[in-house]
Amino acid sequence: MRAEWAREWPGLDTSPIDVVARTGRLARYFDQATDRVFSAYGLRREGWDVLASLRRAGPPYRASPTALYHRLMRTSGAMTNRLHRLERAGLIVRVPDPSDARGLLVELTEDGHRLVEQIAPQHLANERALLDPLTPAEQSTLAGLLAKLLTALEASEGAPPHGPRGRGQT
Repeated sequence: MRAEWAREWPGLDTSPIDVVARTGRLARYFDQATDRVFSAYGLRREGWDVLASLRRAGPPYRASPTALYHRLMRTSGAMTNRLHRLERAGLIVRVPDPSDARGLLVELTEDGHRLVEQIAPQHLANERALLDPLTPAEQSTLAGLLAKLLTALEASEGAPPHGPRGRGQT
C-alpha cells in the first residue's frame, strides 16, 4: 500500500499506515478468533462483555444498567437490547435495587455464572495463543505503547465511537 502511494504521490507521508492499518487488521483477526470461542456457547463478544463485567463485580455479581453501559462504552439503547437477549437466555436477571426503590440492577444468574466460569479459561488461552508470536517482553512493551496511545486518544477524543464492534448480539 505504501509503495503504491509512493509511486503515485511521492511526497505523501504514509508512515501512519504502518500502525493504523495493521492495528485495524489485527482487530479483525482478534474479533474472528474470539467470536469462534464465544459462538460455541451461543454468545457474541458483546454478550460476553456484559457477563464478564458482572462476574468481575464480585458477589452478588450485579450492577446497574447505567454502570454497565458506561463500563462497556456502549449506548444505553445498545445495552438495553443486549440485556434483553441475555435475560431471555437465562444468563442474567433484573432485580430491584435495594438502594433505589425505582431502580433495577442486572444480576448474573447461576447459569450465567457457570457459563463465565466455563468460557473464561478458554477465552484467555485463545488470547494468549494470538499473542504467542511475541515474547513476554514484547507483549509488555506493546501493551505499554497501546496504553499510552489510548490514554492520549481518550484524553483528546473521549470515549471511542460505537462502531461495527457494537453489533448488539448476545
